Amino acid sequence: MQRHLSTKLRHSFKITGQYNHHANGYTKRFITSTIPTTNESVTSTLDLSTPPNADTVLDTSLPALISANEFILTAMHQDLGLPWWASIMLGTLALRTSLTLPVAVYQQRAIGKMINLAPMIQSWAETLKVSVAKDSNRTRPDFESYQKELNKQYRRKVNQIYAQHGCSRWQLLSLPWIQLPLFMCMTLSIRDLAALPLPWWGQFHTEPVQGLAQGGFSMWSDLTVVDPTMVFPFLVGAGNLINIELNAWATRGQEKTTSQKLITNGLRCLSVAFVPIAAHAPMALCLYWCTSSWYSVVQNLAFKVPTVRQTLGMPEIKAKKSLKQDTASST
Repeated sequence: MQRHLSTKLRHSFKITGQYNHHANGYTKRFITSTIPTTNESVTSTLDLSTPPNADTVLDTSLPALISANEFILTAMHQDLGLPWWASIMLGTLALRTSLTLPVAVYQQRAIGKMINLAPMIQSWAETLKVSVAKDSNRTRPDFESYQKELNKQYRRKVNQIYAQHGCSRWQLLSLPWIQLPLFMCMTLSIRDLAALPLPWWGQFHTEPVQGLAQGGFSMWSDLTVVDPTMVFPFLVGAGNLINIELNAWATRGQEKTTSQKLITNGLRCLSVAFVPIAAHAPMALCLYWCTSSWYSVVQNLAFKVPTVRQTLGMPEIKAKKSLKQDTASST
């Protein structure tokens, strides 16, 4: 039986070698190695436990957006010859300008129209109160029914006015749906380049990308360590806080709801909390946060310049007159 098995194995090996005579050397060696001998088992001839290139397998498992951001930063560093600090800053400016700036302009156009329509809506609301009060006295004399009907007709009329002038409430939330995912993806991409573990995905690299430890500038030469001077963490917190205050200043004089006040105060606290968070982040990540926050500051300030608003097609925001000025002018 052993002699018969050896004969069959030799015959199989001969046929396999003839069949692959014109194949390349690697394929022939692979097929030959899978033929068992009388002294070796089949499982010992082929080891599939270790992939040929573990790093490649890990990189392909990254989410597409994170991989795309890493590709952009790496291409700017390698193809353009920029240092890593310049690649991170210019990459941030390029992404913000191409992705979030058009959406911000679109949002500001809608906000400008809404602000200019506010006097019309307020004057119409006074008329609506009288009209609904008369109807409620005839049909539903209680105040609760009056208030419910007033709010219903007010929302319907406001939405109608906004639709007639080409603006709607959902446009106010268009920018966060683009800016927040971009912020998260860039943060995770830079963490991966610095060989830090990613939430939900784990760690993909054991060492930072080549050149990142020497890709800084001045006293911040190593972008893989925290900022020892605490300059950039404070810049990050200051940039975020200034953005919140600029948005709050733009809505000054308007009556705010309790939820709006809570959101504004919560964002202020988050801006201050970003200082210790940035203090424990590597310089590469801190540099991105700083560039992004101050890009928003410059953008918000530029949107208040009449010449910029006119160039970008934003409506001019009319100056509001106070109640005292209106009374004085009428007398």
